Amino acid sequence: MNFKRPIHTLIASIVVFSITSSVQAESPFSKMKDKLKSKVSAESNEQAKDKVKSKTSSKSLAATAGAGSSVALGSPSDSLTSLTKCASVKPSNIIIGSLGDYTFQQGFTKEKRSGLINRNKGSLSKGCILPSLQSRQVAYMEVDTKSYKALGSSNDWEMQCLKSANLSAGAVNEKEPKGEYPYHVNVLSGKDMLLFCGNSENIDECGEGSNSSRSGQWDKKLNARGKTMLSVMGVASTLAPAQGEKLYCQYYNKKSGKSLFAFEYLRVRG
Repeated sequence: MNFKRPIHTLIASIVVFSITSSVQAESPFSKMKDKLKSKVSAESNEQAKDKVKSKTSSKSLAATAGAGSSVALGSPSDSLTSLTKCASVKPSNIIIGSLGDYTFQQGFTKEKRSGLINRNKGSLSKGCILPSLQSRQVAYMEVDTKSYKALGSSNDWEMQCLKSANLSAGAVNEKEPKGEYPYHVNVLSGKDMLLFCGNSENIDECGEGSNSSRSGQWDKKLNARGKTMLSVMGVASTLAPAQGEKLYCQYYNKKSGKSLFAFEYLRVRG
């Protein structure tokens, strides 16, 4: 039996096969499949980018706050501030800043000292709520000495803190060491407020002499105005989560059940 085909028939078969293959490759189903595959691939890439962006944002929050840079905090929610009953005595001359080094000139030499720097004026909201603090920021304030003492002794006051996002967990200071949340109201001394004259912070109210001398000068200024200074810091904590967390704190008087001030701050690991 002869299986050989005429050459013209073979050529025609090859042409038909090529055309059929080309049509199949360009069929609508083939195009749709390619588009769908491309879309799925693009969406997967976007989801991967979003996950990376989310993780990066959390890391950036803690890293930025840890470096002392500003992170947008906003104001404490009504659900938090409604827990605070304000005392009749109101803090005044509120200054928000941070503890750090400044310089001043003495002759040809440039000297360095530490004090409250990066200062900004603050004000109360909702009766006794201080501006929110970044991690390691400090709030300075003054109260009328006679009115403050009339509210009780130091034993009648305590700092109470809650986790802003988990109020049901209860007071932080009932479960953690005191050093892990704000409990001092005397973070600053007079020398931190009365910087050397000619200081790099350009603060006009200034003094001369040793640290203890300038502290004494500041105390005299306060006494002359009948004021007592208080200060609190948004402390870092080894117990804070990696991304940081907000705490809401109030300086509470156990006798009256009211608070002199309250504030929210970002606590970072440190």
